[in-house]
Amino acid sequence: MNFTDFEQYFYRDPIVESITTGGNFQLLDITDDEKKQTEEFIHKNGVNGLDNYLSQRLNAWKQHPLDIAVVGSSGVGKSTFINCLRGVEAEDEGAANVGIVETTNQPTPYEHPDFSNLKIWDLPGVGTPNYSHASYLEKVQFQRYDFFLILCRTRFTENDLWLASEVKKNNKRFLFIRTNVDTDLYNEYEDHPSTFNEEEILERIRNNCLEYIRTVDSDAEVFLISGHLKYRVRFDFGKLNETLLRDYPSLKRESMILSMSVMCKEVLVSKVAALHRRIWFVAGASAAVAAIPVPFLSLGFDATLVMSEAEFYKKQLGLDQSNLQKLSNVYQIPMDKIEKELNEIFPLQHLNALRAFVLEFAKKQAVGTTTEEFARFVPYVGTAIASTLSFGVCYIVLYKILLRMERASLKIVDVVIHASNRMIQEEQQRQQLI
Repeated sequence: MNFTDFEQYFYRDPIVESITTGGNFQLLDITDDEKKQTEEFIHKNGVNGLDNYLSQRLNAWKQHPLDIAVVGSSGVGKSTFINCLRGVEAEDEGAANVGIVETTNQPTPYEHPDFSNLKIWDLPGVGTPNYSHASYLEKVQFQRYDFFLILCRTRFTENDLWLASEVKKNNKRFLFIRTNVDTDLYNEYEDHPSTFNEEEILERIRNNCLEYIRTVDSDAEVFLISGHLKYRVRFDFGKLNETLLRDYPSLKRESMILSMSVMCKEVLVSKVAALHRRIWFVAGASAAVAAIPVPFLSLGFDATLVMSEAEFYKKQLGLDQSNLQKLSNVYQIPMDKIEKELNEIFPLQHLNALRAFVLEFAKKQAVGTTTEEFARFVPYVGTAIASTLSFGVCYIVLYKILLRMERASLKIVDVVIHASNRMIQEEQQRQQLI
């Protein structure tokens, strides 16, 4: 598909209401306070420096340290779970050590491979000789962490409930996670093949956990997961991520959303909502540059900034080449199949040469766009900058690219789900032959 053919997809895209807004993440414009602050800056300084002011706002999420604590007894699968959250496998460089013997003797941080501000901490289990109730909070530097994820393999212990109670007393958030449910299901099938019912078994496990954890918090939930990277699209893994992002401390929520890998549709939805909010800032910063006479700025806005933001979308939504190759390896999906699926939405040739594509698309968009045409895309046109044609062109270009990338990423998630289900079926068949 050449550029001229592909371009027609963008002109047929509907208006902003069609971008995914499901779950707990609303598609919001920037806040009234943010608009007021921008207007005040323009009133005091004019457009000089506005591009830097808005660019700083775009990068503010990188400045927030994010620290998540993972806690549980030996053998519950903490290391496997941490690797899964970070999108790495046990043999990858920097992966948490996975083994039968307890490997965590002190709080150990694991950085996200792409976003160093996000650290997931493997904490020693509470109630051991070295980490008694009396000394635990001080030894693990309790106040450091934004969120606590408490894991168990069979049943939550008194130590787990004690920790949850302490977390709650200190006004911090926690979630209970029950691991290895895929193994439980397999064992149940082996023992009771004629009466096996996956839904009933999962409900029994869930209710058994809730009976204990609701003695600490009457509204507590439990999330049933496998913990293995190739099974992360099953069970409650998506709901777990959605809840983690929704309940993360509000001042750090945007940073947390943009620091997570796309592991499921729930994370994807939250990212699209966050990226959509950025368009106003990018368009404003780009138009601010255009408001100052600059030789050779023929497009009427800062094309370099727009191209960089499109690259940011690609990375955020997992459409970069390295992530697609990793999905191919983990889920045994041929790259030509991934390319075929993408070609119907956002051809890989354009994704791999995204800057050239954005520049060409922006040129064509700039020629025919009028202020009336972009007004329906822009929820707020109140400042001198936001009412310019350059702002509108930039806004439309980024909106349409985000919309198309969202659809492409959703398609890849569907492909991964299908591949994961196939792998599970093949594994079950192999086990039956043993």
